Amino acid sequence: MPSDQDPIRELLIEARRNQILDAAASVFAEKGYHRATTKEIASVAGVSEGTIYNYFDNKADLLIGMMTRLVELRELPQELEDALQSDAREFLVAIFRDRMGRIVQSHEETFQAILPEILTNPELRERYYQGFIQPTAMMLEDYIQTRVELGHLRPIDVPLAVRAVQGMFVGLLMFRFLGDEPIRTRWEELPEVIGTILFDGLSPRDEA
Repeated sequence: MPSDQDPIRELLIEARRNQILDAAASVFAEKGYHRATTKEIASVAGVSEGTIYNYFDNKADLLIGMMTRLVELRELPQELEDALQSDAREFLVAIFRDRMGRIVQSHEETFQAILPEILTNPELRERYYQGFIQPTAMMLEDYIQTRVELGHLRPIDVPLAVRAVQGMFVGLLMFRFLGDEPIRTRWEELPEVIGTILFDGLSPRDEA
């Protein structure tokens, strides 16, 4: 969107985008990504089908929009910059708790509906990777590298470390979807456990 738009118009555009994304999430959760149609999404959103295409190019664009909104991708760069002034461990635990909580509170069914399509549809998988996974990884890489340079974290292979953390997040979601009892019943405890593993490791502490 042009940057010179007036604030009121930008708010209206954002509200309409969210209205459409909410409808898409609902239809995807009910029917799955493949069987959902933009006509059905428009009906749930209370807009014309043509209105959807004023904001999104296609269903894949809707999916990427849902994912970026869920993790607040547009706000993440500023969030990471601000986090440099706080404790690295506290920030990681807080951001894991926020994102993990958000998914299970309102978007778990949607994730379960679209994940199979992402894994089996090569075109959608590429769009998902390029539009969501890769941009997130690049932002996190910059953040971790800055932390290393500031001496807050020890030197490490940053690209692999970032993907290990991303993989941990996705893997935990998969375990939850599969019905793993400890994960489902103790989901709120996981951010602290992740923080302990990443920052303290599993080796016994040197009491000396």
